[in-house]
Amino acid sequence: MLTLAKRTRRYVTASCAILLIVLLVGCGNFFVSSDTVVSIALSPANPTVQIGGTEQFVATGTTAKGTSEDVTPGATWTSSKPDIATISSSGLATALAAGVTVITAKYQEGSNQTFLTVTSATLSSIAVTPVNTSIAVGATQQYTATGTYSDGTTHNITGTVTWTSNFPNVATITASGLATAIGSGATVITATSGSISSSTNLTVSN
Repeated sequence: MLTLAKRTRRYVTASCAILLIVLLVGCGNFFVSSDTVVSIALSPANPTVQIGGTEQFVATGTTAKGTSEDVTPGATWTSSKPDIATISSSGLATALAAGVTVITAKYQEGSNQTFLTVTSATLSSIAVTPVNTSIAVGATQQYTATGTYSDGTTHNITGTVTWTSNFPNVATITASGLATAIGSGATVITATSGSISSSTNLTVSN
């Protein structure tokens, strides 16, 4: 038979082991590296695109120590309904059919999701803003393209239109609508999607 002292030691040992397991489970995050991403923010939030359109999602991760980093290329992207929209490993969603799907991004310990709505409405017109601006050589101007659809809704389509500058020696423009003034003069900035386009004037001065 076990003596009282031995039974007491075994009881204490077992109790300590159980307490240690509880602490390890309950405080799991204590062992997460400070550089580990523990949460993710997705943008844009709950966007709407038309069938055949695309939407680039961006995943911004926050580490355990509070710093932020772009984890878009390294995240695992999924679409809950790939028949409505697929999504690439770089976060680019392609709309295939009308409906709603859930886009999810996961990276290390962080994950988040947002809704993507695909509409069957067609693009009716584009509005480019700001209108008829003037900037100095070396300065930049961010343009926005707003699309109006056949169902009366409007959406920001800046990232999906094709941007051009009539005179790139006066100002160039990127795929995201950011114009950079190169030399003095005037140029026409145009946003095009399919057969629909809209333009505005940009004047560059010394």
